[in-house]
Amino acid sequence: MDVSRWETHTLLATEAEKSNKPMMSIIHYQLALAESQLLEPIHGTRDELEDLLTIKVVSCHNLADFWRKNGDNDYELKYLQLASEQVMLLIPQCPRKECDAFIETLGCCRSALIEFLKRHPNPVIAKQLSHISSSNQCELIAKFRLH
Repeated sequence: MDVSRWETHTLLATEAEKSNKPMMSIIHYQLALAESQLLEPIHGTRDELEDLLTIKVVSCHNLADFWRKNGDNDYELKYLQLASEQVMLLIPQCPRKECDAFIETLGCCRSALIEFLKRHPNPVIAKQLSHISSSNQCELIAKFRLH
């Protein structure tokens, strides 16, 4: 699995964002996401699959974070949902369905969802959610929290 093109676009997007070039940043984040979708495991080892999943989720979270910083909640939520879909594609079900951190309709991005809802446009709702912790106990899910 050659991740060099994905890494290049991710780095270029980050640099463009730091240089206040949002158009170039979003282009490279989108290209990084596209590259992540083309990646296929070669050996199928657990480490390789975890790396692949991390790359796919990070690509989605980079885009969600970009849109959050730019004030577009709809696109932020879209990419958070896409991240959870990526997890569900490679890990069809979390083996711990009884875990209170598992949200069936969003797959497993409880932490990111809570952080998203804390910024709800309705200040009353945002205030009600402000006290909720965004951490959870599911180790598999916690690896992919939005930073």
